[in-house]
Amino acid sequence: MKTKQIGFIAILAVIATMAIIACKEDETPQKQPDTERTLSFGTDCKVTIKSDDKFTTDEWKTLCDKVVAAIEKGYNKTGLNSSQNNATFKTVFKYNIPVSLLKSATYDCEVKAFSHELSTVEWYIKISALDTIDLQPAIWAIGDGEAYHQP
Repeated sequence: MKTKQIGFIAILAVIATMAIIACKEDETPQKQPDTERTLSFGTDCKVTIKSDDKFTTDEWKTLCDKVVAAIEKGYNKTGLNSSQNNATFKTVFKYNIPVSLLKSATYDCEVKAFSHELSTVEWYIKISALDTIDLQPAIWAIGDGEAYHQP
């Protein structure tokens, strides 16, 4: 009799575990909270990633990782102005510039016109461009207080 009870409890445990896994896999996409990420360069360099579109938690984590990777790729870009590039990135991201991710957008990357106040930057990235985009020109535009868009 005890063996049947233990077997029954084991079956219930397996069913409960499967239900938990199924719930996680079937997570309904929803608006995710703004996510602050620390960047690997400079002191206190951060970016806040946000979106009004809906994602699962795992999708959102992956997108945030891609944003950080794209920024750091631009920072590590070498060339004639490497030191100026690095200084611009450090200046821009010490202000924790927010970036909005969009599923649909006119441009792959857009910086809306603003004053030289970095706190007023409006910066947008099309999600489908995250794997291939070069963010260096956009970040330079932000540092210079200029509007920018990349088709």
